[in-house]
Amino acid sequence: MVVILALSSAFMSGVWKFGTGSISRRVASTSIILISGSVAGLVYLAFGALIGDLSFDRRDLIPGLLGGLLNLCGNLLILKAFATGKLGVASALGTMYVLVPLTYSFILGEPMTALSGIGIAVMLVGLVVFSAAKVQPEQSTGDPRRAIGFAVGAALMWGLAVVVLDIGSRANLYGSLAISEIPQVTITLAVIVAMRSFSGLKSRDLPLLAGTGLALSLANIALFTAANEGDIGVVSILAGLSPIVTAGLARLVLKERMNRSEIIALVVVLAGTGMVVA
Repeated sequence: MVVILALSSAFMSGVWKFGTGSISRRVASTSIILISGSVAGLVYLAFGALIGDLSFDRRDLIPGLLGGLLNLCGNLLILKAFATGKLGVASALGTMYVLVPLTYSFILGEPMTALSGIGIAVMLVGLVVFSAAKVQPEQSTGDPRRAIGFAVGAALMWGLAVVVLDIGSRANLYGSLAISEIPQVTITLAVIVAMRSFSGLKSRDLPLLAGTGLALSLANIALFTAANEGDIGVVSILAGLSPIVTAGLARLVLKERMNRSEIIALVVVLAGTGMVVA
């Protein structure tokens, strides 16, 4: 069940990255985060209420707010990366966030089988190769160096957010996740009010942004449910497969091509995944 939840999180996270990435060149980051985050917050409240597991413990407050602030920083950086460089490159580098919870897992001394350890190593190699294969001069658009910097910064913020929210979600999953949306919604709303503009936002964009919010919330629910039941390091590695989903959608919808190196890296990642879930 833990593996299924982690892979489900990877899929929904990949959908979120594709949706937000495809719209980030024409709609301001603040508008994207406000709408996506608002929908995600409502989904957390609705899910918690429906299953009768929604409460707000004081232990949720600080981890929820801090995790939300870190996620806000990560989301702003990844949207900058999407708008500056190629969607596949930013998504692939952003997934390096898994190194932070993996390190945290090692510090906690969470048990791991030898096969799972080898599988994780293989997956990381595959993801690195996948990222490197996408950073090619002939493929780049915009400023690839800035995009890489933004994506790496997003990875660090997201990794810290996963660790912080994992701590908070053990008190109450839905309450902690709902609280985490407060910084994102309030700060972006304040910026939009100050600017008096939803820059670039059209009515036709609202369904897509609402869909990204739904995808984001489902990804986080699956991720932290799995983390509460299993090893946060292993769960994060499996959830880190989202760039493959994003790249697949980019290939189908945006016609972004995968070269031979990317295909080989994909096979390596899948082989490592098989070792982890075996």
